[in-house]
Amino acid sequence: MNSLLIGTAGHIDHGKTSLIKALNGFEGDTLKEEKDRKITINLSFSNLNFKDKRISFIDVPGHKDLVKTMISGAFGFSACLFVVDINEGLKEQSLEHLEVLELLGIKDIILIFSKCDLCENLKERSENILKNLNFTPIKIFYTSIKDTKSIENLKNYLLTLECKNANENLIFRYYIDRVFSLKGIGTIVTGSLNEGSISLNEKIICLDNQKELIIKNIQNHETNHTTIKAYNRVALSLNCDHKELKKGYILSKKGYFKAFKECDVLIKAKNLKNEKMIFCVGTKQIECKISILKQLKNDEFFAHLNFEKNLFLCFNERFILLQNNRVVGGGRVLNPVSEPLKKEAKNKLLNLLKEEKLKESFNYLKEIHKYGFGLLSSYQRFKLRHEDALNLAKELDNVFVDEKELNIYTLNNLEQIKKLITFIIEKNPYAMLSAHSLALRIPWASKSFCELALKNTKELSLNKGIYFKKGIDFNKIEEKNNNELFNIIKKQGIYPKAPYNIYDFLDLDRKSGDEILKKLTKNSLVVRLAHNLFIEKKALDNLMKEFLELLKHESLDVQKVKEKFNLSRKYAIAYLEYLDKNEKVQKINEKRFLKTSI
Repeated sequence: MNSLLIGTAGHIDHGKTSLIKALNGFEGDTLKEEKDRKITINLSFSNLNFKDKRISFIDVPGHKDLVKTMISGAFGFSACLFVVDINEGLKEQSLEHLEVLELLGIKDIILIFSKCDLCENLKERSENILKNLNFTPIKIFYTSIKDTKSIENLKNYLLTLECKNANENLIFRYYIDRVFSLKGIGTIVTGSLNEGSISLNEKIICLDNQKELIIKNIQNHETNHTTIKAYNRVALSLNCDHKELKKGYILSKKGYFKAFKECDVLIKAKNLKNEKMIFCVGTKQIECKISILKQLKNDEFFAHLNFEKNLFLCFNERFILLQNNRVVGGGRVLNPVSEPLKKEAKNKLLNLLKEEKLKESFNYLKEIHKYGFGLLSSYQRFKLRHEDALNLAKELDNVFVDEKELNIYTLNNLEQIKKLITFIIEKNPYAMLSAHSLALRIPWASKSFCELALKNTKELSLNKGIYFKKGIDFNKIEEKNNNELFNIIKKQGIYPKAPYNIYDFLDLDRKSGDEILKKLTKNSLVVRLAHNLFIEKKALDNLMKEFLELLKHESLDVQKVKEKFNLSRKYAIAYLEYLDKNEKVQKINEKRFLKTSI
């Protein structure tokens, strides 16, 4: 089930709110100030239902000082009733509202001539107004709230309009426009659901405060629902304190959006300058600093925006720019993430994104990111789910696509890894390699990409999942590394290094190294004292003898052991805990004593 979201636009006192009241009986101006001043100040929301048809109305103020409120409402429009008093014609806010509609990409505009009962030269006045419009209305109506037939004609037309079909692949994103609390229910938020779907008891996240929430109830047109999708006006009951949420906060699904204080955009504006402005997106307004990257044709610019706070923007998201409370321009977010590129490279990428040439963008990015281009943020960056992003990546030439790690690598990088492999086995013929151990050495390379490199290195053989130099007996390699690992631990005495450091020194993959340590421990040559602390058994026995000798004259604690043996706290604790197993030793208040000395 979805409904048509229809907003109003137009100059103050041209009859927007009166028109909504005539259509559905809803009185939008409920505040005392609205009644006293006879103007709309807040957004008002109402509906019109007929059989299975549902229309949601968003009525916005027309006063020039309330343009921010108008903009926050306009982000929810699917279509618009553009209201013009036929007697006054197009006024200041008529034109500014039209600019907002154009910048937000709202094309389904129904032109409503209001107060037609007061006009004597209807045809002449309407023709005059139509000449000055920069759009073609999908329909024109001549109305008067005193003419029931004109209102009925408009209502009947609206009920014939098809609901806008939502893209099923989009992720739930929902800007809050109101927050309040109801006794017995709790926290309620309202907003226009323009992307994705949501279900009862589903877990979501408020991106602005990173609070995880659960949907307790969903309501649309005063009806409860178990699931709802765009496009709809939606009220949600949430399991949190209403003070934790604010107008402008955005609700979404966890794991899709990261926060950034910058983005790259396409702006349409006249005489744009590198200045501070107010950035309006959804129901949020925040200050930004504009840095022009390149001026294009038709009053368009590529620009970099810096914000005072983190935002969770998405590819192709629309925005409006204000300065001194007036609309300066607006546009689309092209790159919502931080991308440290030089200006020339960035402009080339933005040009591809402007035309929505995503395959070409992928191709360009994998060339720029020479050590792998990640697709983990593909939804935020391109509005593509991972599956779609991977399918697009597979269409590229000369690439390896790691489906598990969501990375794209150029095959040229494969040669780099193969050269490293050759270097390792020439330096150490007894090296035991795996994709995992190789990926630990190369921070930019995934395990799957390393596996591909190992498989394509001709000088290697494979046994038990381990790659080793061709022509050398595998049992001999295992025996050699077993002895080498034990000798290193033996030489280190009571100051052993972490096993992984030894593995790297011997060019051992971690699994093989762990297996060797298990054997040494099983044969009582090495003792494991902690997760990554292994010591030769003889060295440990000698240390315990020294401890017992000291205990004949004094107690031992962590601080004393650290000082006397020049050990770290971690090692001192491990050795003392091993000492505690000796039946001759007693521990009292973190100090150790010989039982015979108590």
